[in-house]
Amino acid sequence: MKQLITLALGLALFTLSTQPVIADDINGIVESPTLARVLGPVKVFRKNRFERAYPGMKLKKGDEIRTGRRGRAYIDFPDNSRVKLGIRSRFLIRDWNEKEGVFSSTLRIFQGAFRYTAGLLTSGMTARRTSLTTRTAVLGVRGTDFWGRVGKDKTFFLLLEGEVSLASKYGETIVYNEAGKAVNISKSTISEPQALTMEDIAPLAAETEIEAL
Repeated sequence: MKQLITLALGLALFTLSTQPVIADDINGIVESPTLARVLGPVKVFRKNRFERAYPGMKLKKGDEIRTGRRGRAYIDFPDNSRVKLGIRSRFLIRDWNEKEGVFSSTLRIFQGAFRYTAGLLTSGMTARRTSLTTRTAVLGVRGTDFWGRVGKDKTFFLLLEGEVSLASKYGETIVYNEAGKAVNISKSTISEPQALTMEDIAPLAAETEIEAL
């Protein structure tokens, strides 16, 4: 059943491939966070100034990636995970490191649509510890694929596969594994999960896809 759900989601998420969603289209191994693909106006805010973003650009701790009105970007990480950003997004790589086979990263989404896909761990790594925060939510990443959009007062969160530890900014942490269901997360509450159809998911997911344009 899980494989059927994964395949159905994969078909809805803008490809005709039958590869599992969790594999996504992450390419190669990178030694540091890297801009894998860039489309339209994308800048990196680094050391109090903006730099033009370009494919293959190595990112550093403290870098903030900002996409413009027509901009999108894919960011690959050393643990074989990928973050996709839609238009008018702001994404911060607060910290990352690898120690004794464990890859750890601290990420933040300030605004906009995004997708996070945790691919199979890179050879030599045994675990990942990734925390992704928004204005209202704290996400503890496991073997996970999810999509979201950050607004001023809430975070829309849609789990595609796997599970994630999920908490509102001032609330308790839960383990969320309702694939295909979405919640809205305010600073103090998490809404009841709402099941989405493939017709609902496809246009949402396309917001973070370069190929969708």
